[in-house]
Amino acid sequence: MYILINVVEKSASTTFFFYTYLCQANNRPMLQAFLRFITENQLFTPADRLLLTVSGGIDSVVLTQLCHEAGFSFGIAHCNFQLRGEDSDGDQLFVQQLAQKYGVDCHIERFETKIFAKKKGISTQMAARELRYPWFEEIRQQFRYDYILTAHHQDDLLETVLLNLTRGTGLAGLHGILPKKDRLVRPLLFAPRNNIQAFLTQNQLPWREDSSNASVDYARNRLRHHVVPILRELNPNVAASVATLAERVKATENLLAANRKTIEAEIISPEGSTIWIAIAPLEEQVAPVELLAQWLTGFGFTYQQSKLIWLNRKGQTGKRYFSPTHTLVMNRGKWLVAPTQKPSSASYELNEPSGEINYAGGHLTWSTGETTVTENKNEVAYIDADAITYPLKLRLWQPGDWFCPLGMKGKRKKISDFLVDAKVPRNQKNQVYVLESDGEIAWLVGFRLDERFKISETTVRILKFSHDISN
Repeated sequence: MYILINVVEKSASTTFFFYTYLCQANNRPMLQAFLRFITENQLFTPADRLLLTVSGGIDSVVLTQLCHEAGFSFGIAHCNFQLRGEDSDGDQLFVQQLAQKYGVDCHIERFETKIFAKKKGISTQMAARELRYPWFEEIRQQFRYDYILTAHHQDDLLETVLLNLTRGTGLAGLHGILPKKDRLVRPLLFAPRNNIQAFLTQNQLPWREDSSNASVDYARNRLRHHVVPILRELNPNVAASVATLAERVKATENLLAANRKTIEAEIISPEGSTIWIAIAPLEEQVAPVELLAQWLTGFGFTYQQSKLIWLNRKGQTGKRYFSPTHTLVMNRGKWLVAPTQKPSSASYELNEPSGEINYAGGHLTWSTGETTVTENKNEVAYIDADAITYPLKLRLWQPGDWFCPLGMKGKRKKISDFLVDAKVPRNQKNQVYVLESDGEIAWLVGFRLDERFKISETTVRILKFSHDISN
């Protein structure tokens, strides 16, 4: 068998991104399709060193054989998750022998998967994923492989899209597994499972069966054994149809991303690790909720959260929403999205009648004089300057703290109860500050002034505080 490699330069820099294989072997349609898929999707070049992730199952055995027939330079990586006793050790031995057969390097790692899963509080499947991919990347870098190859195929893509649909998904979930993402490559996504099995049989390749594949304890296996057969009755080529859908969705996603970048210039203002999103220009867009969701997804917010944030866009300044990693705050016609900060135990002293301070909760400015008084708001408080005693103290509220909320005629209220009544989310409560004067709380910052410190007809000097969450 001979393989003719025709390398085409993409640019004058002689960087090779695109190449075409012409396989001059009769009756090798699987190999031809394999090489064509690599070429069309520009997955890697003949000069690249490949790290094949091999479990010993049908799919990874076929991937190894195809890479061997194509003449690629590769090594093998195998994870022993120690979940099936002697069977796991048998898989490891099989993969080591497979590497010897092809004369390539073999990298083995034994993981204490159950211990790791228990420690992290996750499923064994999720634990295995969290363990293997970082290790693959470690081996790739250590031994200077260019790409990591997995044996995902069309049926895996079909199952992934179906799983994403059941969980709720956007465009990214509809394109499912990508042929290439950074250094991770899936060159078998062109092939349905039955073609892979046929190639295995024709070439009489040995393989190992994972008994867990027959179990219906996992959601993916339930789809594989109970749902996909019904879909195949409706359309025997359902896997290929979904693969075409995934390809078109990804192309559509790329078009939308290009358009989104054009729109971002007038709506998004980045500031270090935070961004500001202007609401008014976003309202002029055709699909504002989808645009907002695409931006916020990168910060851990769900589509439903994005929709709620959009519906409440005219809401109160200071209103906050939380993802696992970020906080979004409404602030004067804009949203601020910033990494969620752990609460600080620091307190701050205010010794002067005017000034400003950046602190963990935001930015505070104050001044004393004959300021024109408008209505007290969450972010602005007017205090009788002669009712306070310096130094003022700015600190986090503590259990047991109480104050007399403005408008309640001097009635005491615990701050914990006030925050509950105000429906402040639990993970926001520990970030609320108070302004204290001589041991008395004068202002629950960003929420309510204390009745005892309000201005009155006898007030001579006014102390104005303005609070801004952008610090």
